[in-house]
Amino acid sequence: MLKIAVATLRHRLTGFVGAFLALALGTTMIGMMTLTLAATFGTPHPGPQRFKEAQAVVAPQGFEGRPMKAPAVLPAEVVTKVTAAGRATPDRSFPVRLNPGSAGTTGHPWSSAAFAGYRLVAGRAPQAPDEIAVGGGDQALIGRQAHAVTPDGAGRYRVVGVTDALWFESAVFFSDAEAERLSPGVNALVTDRSTKQLSALVGGRAAVLGGDDLTRLDADSTGGAQALANAQAMAGSTIGLAVFVAVFVVIATFAFATEQRRRELALMRLVGAAPRQVRRMVLGEALLIGLAAAVAGCILAPLGTVPLRSWMLEHNVAPAWFTIPFNPLPLLVSFVIGVAAALAGSAATLVRVSLIRPIEVLRESAVERRGMTPIRWLLGIGMLIGAVVAGAVIARTEPYLAASARKFEVVPLLYVGAVTLLAPILLRPVTRLLIGPLRGSAKAGPLLVRENILTSRRRTAATAAPIVVAVGLVATLLTMQESGDAVVLARQQQEIHAADVVVPGGAGIDARTLEKLAAVPGVRVTPVTSMNIRIGTANGEQIDSLSTNAVPASALGTTVTPPVLSGSLTSPADNFLVIDEHAAQSDGLSVGDQVVTLLPTGARVPTVIAAVVARGLNGDDTYLSASLTGAVMPSRVYLDSRAGTGRPLDEQQTAAVNQALAGSGAHVESYEAYLQAQRADVAEQTDNAAVIILGIALAYALIAVANTLIMAMAGRRREFALLGLAGAVRSQIVKVAAAESAVAVVVGTVLAAVATGLAAVTQHVSLSKLVTGAPTVIPWTRIGGTIALCALVTLVTASAATGRATRRRAIEVAGIRE
Repeated sequence: MLKIAVATLRHRLTGFVGAFLALALGTTMIGMMTLTLAATFGTPHPGPQRFKEAQAVVAPQGFEGRPMKAPAVLPAEVVTKVTAAGRATPDRSFPVRLNPGSAGTTGHPWSSAAFAGYRLVAGRAPQAPDEIAVGGGDQALIGRQAHAVTPDGAGRYRVVGVTDALWFESAVFFSDAEAERLSPGVNALVTDRSTKQLSALVGGRAAVLGGDDLTRLDADSTGGAQALANAQAMAGSTIGLAVFVAVFVVIATFAFATEQRRRELALMRLVGAAPRQVRRMVLGEALLIGLAAAVAGCILAPLGTVPLRSWMLEHNVAPAWFTIPFNPLPLLVSFVIGVAAALAGSAATLVRVSLIRPIEVLRESAVERRGMTPIRWLLGIGMLIGAVVAGAVIARTEPYLAASARKFEVVPLLYVGAVTLLAPILLRPVTRLLIGPLRGSAKAGPLLVRENILTSRRRTAATAAPIVVAVGLVATLLTMQESGDAVVLARQQQEIHAADVVVPGGAGIDARTLEKLAAVPGVRVTPVTSMNIRIGTANGEQIDSLSTNAVPASALGTTVTPPVLSGSLTSPADNFLVIDEHAAQSDGLSVGDQVVTLLPTGARVPTVIAAVVARGLNGDDTYLSASLTGAVMPSRVYLDSRAGTGRPLDEQQTAAVNQALAGSGAHVESYEAYLQAQRADVAEQTDNAAVIILGIALAYALIAVANTLIMAMAGRRREFALLGLAGAVRSQIVKVAAAESAVAVVVGTVLAAVATGLAAVTQHVSLSKLVTGAPTVIPWTRIGGTIALCALVTLVTASAATGRATRRRAIEVAGIRE
């Protein structure tokens, strides 16, 4: 049967070229993403980074003897003792906003630069208090003045040197004396003594590290793996989406190809072929197509990673040092997936192939009698039930998952898959509704369109299915993403009541600027400091790590009002800690429990849990008393009039605030504008995801639609010839075929709207448990663009294919053999 499969492929290249292109494109995309995914695993930069040239380092100690990173500082007595015992070089790390320069810059004393491997490439080391060296900077900066905002305030410095760039940080180096003035605390001591001697010397009051243990002090202790988390998530999600779309498109293509060959397969049965032999032939065809397409895809995939990497770097999906090397193992996996997708698409038609009877070779009627197979019924209903059950479980147990499209995407995928599989049974009522106005028409054209649609459901379903997949995926996934983002912002609006926000230009708002703001009359100032903390027991055992916002006690219940589940935000203790329900459940904590909180500065402070609030939608939703944070710079400052929380400032107050911010690099904006800016940042990430979704779904859909129409029009040559003999001119036949295709686009769009509506309602049920009046945001522009593109390709392909099928004279075509 394999020889017959080769022969049928040779004579039916037009019918199978679409399946080949879809599989080749799918394997290419899967290959690109598997190569990308493989590149994100492992440790790109093994070993210590910040202190790779150091023999031993003394660092601040956290819970259970674990070292803490900057800005934690060593106890003064430890610094004195270690320095007195031998040579020791202090390292200080503090945030700096440098203009011109990179965002998120870290300041260091020059004496510690060599321990990270920094080397001067131009200029000299900073010596005077007003001199700096810029890590990875342009040599043209040397001699120029730079404006730097540090924890001590703003100042001007002259660039005297430029070092090479290192992947893990953007650094600026000051003279040792200036670095000590800006950041008095010592974050680490580098010494040439042995770790054993140092351990005995510090006596458990600090952590002593050497060798590979120095990675614990790196900004990214995973050696770069943490920076690739976004790229890893993107590649993993895209692989799943590509496989999903490939299988559905191939199933639709093979199903229609089988329907067109029904009399051919019946003839094989008539001459003695058993059902299993016919099935083997169909699988053989799929295997040959799959092998050829998979090989082509694996050849193209490495070439495609070059523009993919550029796109990832441009859109901040991966760091600048990320590369995608050639790796044969991911390509082998892609090859297997491509062949498996071809076999899966063909296998879905085997039941239909087995049911073809030899007597059908004598049948002249082309009217379809059956639109669904048992397997299609089973899969379609199963996916529909799975979507409903998954949505119900999420709404009941973990509704916060609905705010993340990546975590919730299984639900829309199941709905789109179910509607696509059940399209033949939904096709008749939807089509009758859409073409109802044509029923009373006395013209031949509308009558032909109506009857051709109703009597050729499989052809219409094969055309509409890729459109359902394309429009459905774009509409459901982007609706899930934008609705989730809108709910996160709505939650922020309900939790935070402020008129304006002071946003820093760098790492934070310095103490001088904060004092000036507090002195503005009639303005309520609420500094908020975002930080990571650790909580533990009085015995030094760590319980958990949390992201928190430090706020004044007076802000709870007024400016900051998270949904309270237990406890109270009214008049909390000076050392309060508010945790969310996730931390409370996972750590076994409740209101009134006392824990030790380890701050980024290294200070251990006793705290009491004042309240448990609803789980955060964007990470931890916890709050700490600002009186405990010390000199850590606030991340932002909420402003409102003392006349009432949330009331805007008057002109005089606004002018005074702007004067207080002069020279600090910070600026003030309305809270609504602040939230809109955050939403814009999230929307940019959504657009990045949309590029991938649109690229995969639309490419597959358009190829599948074009292939189906080319196959269909080529098989309707005799039908078109009969229309020509009945008096229809060529342009009228083309218009009829184009109208049928337009109806298929509308049908596919309606079915996609059904899937989108089901997914949106399911998500809304979960989101309504998180936010009052949870919004549902539908990206009409992107959906409309997708529909327009599908319609354009469909109409152009249908018209061109019909025009080609009607080139010959009708009398010649009517008598040709099939």
